[in-house]
Amino acid sequence: MKKFFTFLFAIIFIATFLTACSSNNGGEYEPQTEQTEQATPDAQPTPAPPPQPLQDFGTSDFPALHITMNGNELHRTDWLDVVFTVDSATTGYNFTDAGGRIRGRGHSSWNYMEGKMPFRIRFDEPRAMPGSSYAARDWTFIANHSDKSLLRNYSAYFFARSLDGMSYAPSAQFVDVYFDGVYQGVYMMSIQVNEIAEGRLNLVSHPVPGLSEFLLEMCSRVTAGGGVEGLTYVRLHPHISPFDIRIPHNAMQIQQYAVYIRGFLGNIDSLIRARNPAVFDYIDKASFVDFYLVQELFKNIDIEVSSVFMQIRGTGEDRRLEMGPVWDFDIAAGNAYYQDMAGHQGGYGPTGGWAMYRMWFRYLMEIPAFREAATFRWREIRDAEIRMMLDHILDIAIRYESSFERNFLRWPIMGIFVWPNPAEVVAIDTFMGQVDYLIRWLEARIAWLDTHIF
Repeated sequence: MKKFFTFLFAIIFIATFLTACSSNNGGEYEPQTEQTEQATPDAQPTPAPPPQPLQDFGTSDFPALHITMNGNELHRTDWLDVVFTVDSATTGYNFTDAGGRIRGRGHSSWNYMEGKMPFRIRFDEPRAMPGSSYAARDWTFIANHSDKSLLRNYSAYFFARSLDGMSYAPSAQFVDVYFDGVYQGVYMMSIQVNEIAEGRLNLVSHPVPGLSEFLLEMCSRVTAGGGVEGLTYVRLHPHISPFDIRIPHNAMQIQQYAVYIRGFLGNIDSLIRARNPAVFDYIDKASFVDFYLVQELFKNIDIEVSSVFMQIRGTGEDRRLEMGPVWDFDIAAGNAYYQDMAGHQGGYGPTGGWAMYRMWFRYLMEIPAFREAATFRWREIRDAEIRMMLDHILDIAIRYESSFERNFLRWPIMGIFVWPNPAEVVAIDTFMGQVDYLIRWLEARIAWLDTHIF
């Protein structure tokens, strides 16, 4: 009877929102098919907590972003004209009555949550924001509502920035957000990933495909979101997620470049699947290695599903496919219960290979030169960059504990299931307990990778 209810539970919650490739058994990849559709639960939006009275949530050490919404609601697709004010303890970042617009953002974080919603803003004129040394028009504000440590995205971005294999990694700054004077919680402010600007992506635009540079996102959702093959995205074959063309933005340019991009990626795909070392003449190996290690360390469930960014850079013999920037880790590092439902080794726990059995990495890790490079790089950063990241997580959590705690006064979700929290996360009822879970999970993950992979 117990087995029956376990089976019934799995059937009820498995759905088709996200996608991924395949599972591994006993540490060896035995593909039944290379179809990338991953079974995921048919999650219902998490109900918002009961409205909290307008009260003083205490003081905070984070900068504050005040947005005058004039009573209007946030929408996912429609821009809303607003006014921004920033209050920061750091000189040079304070301003009032800056014009701009706001709209919602995100996929799972928008569709499966209620209450604390992610959003992006666009200033009328470029503005330098707290934690940045450059001005830009577009900024994203990530709610991290399902991540009760509020630190998973921050940790992965911090780690990626400490590596030099990828040309760019996202910024991250915690801020308090207010809508019409009402506290909305702690958000992580970061870049708009597909924006070319100082301190962000540096890609060359040119009418000739072989000279222009591109930003692509491997994303399964483009086929269901109104995308048009050959116009907004390219697809190599049914066994791998489509590649959304994020830069350039212009539809006419994308259509002009699509055939070229498909050919360029198709050649790389064929070489990788053949385990042919000649592929290193077409990919930036250092960026692939560092990107892989970030994904594998955090056991990111979204690898090959969405938010897998890459760039075509350079010209002539220097033309390469480069991985990055990394993005979207809020349900990584032991925070997605459905990672345990499809027979994956280790499930959402810290054991078991993950990225090494997904995307192109399943084949690259079978090429001795790549596996040796990944092993060498792991050992190189094991006691420096990785240790620094763990120490930094704890330091940030302790230093700003009271500022983080205010978020959970506004959104009392401790002890409540927020999609897709596993039972262990739901059971933890304090912010520092959530931080401890994350750090212990990462330490156990490091130990397992030390022993079984590197």
